[in-house]
Amino acid sequence: MTKYKGNKWFVLIAAAFLILVLAGCGDKTVEKTASFEGSRVQQIEVKTEGQSIKVSRSKDSEVKLRMKTNGGLPAALEAGVLTVNVEPASGFIHLKNETVYLELPEQSFESIRLATASGNITFEGEGQTIMLDADSGNITVNGFTGEIDASTQTGKINLGIEASTEIHTDGGGQSLKGTVGIANTEASTLSVHSASGNINLEK
Repeated sequence: MTKYKGNKWFVLIAAAFLILVLAGCGDKTVEKTASFEGSRVQQIEVKTEGQSIKVSRSKDSEVKLRMKTNGGLPAALEAGVLTVNVEPASGFIHLKNETVYLELPEQSFESIRLATASGNITFEGEGQTIMLDADSGNITVNGFTGEIDASTQTGKINLGIEASTEIHTDGGGQSLKGTVGIANTEASTLSVHSASGNINLEK
């Protein structure tokens, strides 16, 4: 009798889990876009939970945001600061790791901060100060010249470009502080941190 009850509870739990999975798969999300005039944007802050962040260069003077969502775009531009805060959808189990796409014009922003809890970050652009934070994802940076401050808790730092200092290993992680590319008095600063993922820098 006890064994039968145990099996019954197992079947009920499995059925409930299957319903949640099917609900997540049936979640209808559509791709939405938004554009902001680059001259109005001085700072950019993007924060996601499980979504990856991919930044590339724009072909015009606008900052462009693109992502899949079942609601409105979680973006706001106030006093020169463009904020994108993507929270996890409640009530569904999502089997895919979506990506937030951001296109930046060729201008130097005061600061760019990208943070994700479990996604990957890919950055290609310009900025006076760039801060990238991925708790458990990978970070890839292309075409950046300036001062760099990079560290990981348990991941590795792979450099495809020359830096003035070597990568140091401390415990389960690594750290790097130095100059990427040609040093100059107006060099930008890059700050990269990863809790357990990899950091790849390419030029």
